[in-house]
Amino acid sequence: MVENKVKVFGEYLKNKRKEKGLSIRKLEELSGVSNAYLSQLENGKRGMPSPEIIKKINGPLGVEYDELMEKAGYIDLHPETVSIIKNNDLNEVLTNAAEIFIKSVTGKDGEITPDYRNNIIREIQREYSIGKSEVEEIVNDDFINKLVKNLTLEEKISFLNIMIKDFEERNIDAQGVFETSSICKNNTVKTLRVPVLGHIAAGLPITAEEHIDEWTEIPNMWNLKESEVIVLKVKGDSMIGSRIYEGDRVVVKLQSDVESGEIAVVNVNGDEATLKRVKKSQNGQVILYPDNPQYEPIFIAHEGARIIGKVIQVIFEPK
Repeated sequence: MVENKVKVFGEYLKNKRKEKGLSIRKLEELSGVSNAYLSQLENGKRGMPSPEIIKKINGPLGVEYDELMEKAGYIDLHPETVSIIKNNDLNEVLTNAAEIFIKSVTGKDGEITPDYRNNIIREIQREYSIGKSEVEEIVNDDFINKLVKNLTLEEKISFLNIMIKDFEERNIDAQGVFETSSICKNNTVKTLRVPVLGHIAAGLPITAEEHIDEWTEIPNMWNLKESEVIVLKVKGDSMIGSRIYEGDRVVVKLQSDVESGEIAVVNVNGDEATLKRVKKSQNGQVILYPDNPQYEPIFIAHEGARIIGKVIQVIFEPK
């Protein structure tokens, strides 16, 4: 079955090349992909090309990247995943994804969190009928690193796709999360100099000197003005379900309102600002949801909630 798909793709590739009037040698020259590899692709002897190879050949063939990705069997990928792979270095994106995942299931000491470790143990026992003590020896603190390292390229891309779907469900900007350093190095994105706030107390201007710990520069992917953005240091663990941990930083676009379901920075009843997911009821009540089942939602009247801004990017703090 897989072999037939590979041959069908090879024929499709050959037809597209001939439609453009290109020899394999010419396609090699235009794409930087060796003619030997291209020949094997067309003859169905090399399996499906990686997204990076597709990125190199789609232009010379005059075929949209998304179309080639679909023909190569990446049809089930979320559109945002395809876009991120297309616009960034794949290896850097996959490395970032692995680091984000590892951080989300380990503590500050690098050990697997008890809940995640127990989940893994249960899944392995159920799948392979192995005794618990034997599984516990396998699932040590280096287990996650080894697991991620041994994934195939297809498995890594599939895992990236799952993460991006999850980000979308949680209203997290996946493009911002997986923004690679190469974009900044190429100066294709201008930077913003913005204040980094340790907290936001009620009754003071947002950027009051008392709030500012330091200043930093961030890529301006949103074409915003410096006065429209702040960076806030995350405190506590109420948003770990959205993979936002204490010590991380969130980029906040200053605005007085957000859509229901978005993550925002909010002053509640004159207290210090908090980071929560905002839900709005039809009767005007505002519900601030933590993304951690250990905490209860906060129910407040609309006039008691002062929305400071919307979280548009999470800057994950490396260990």
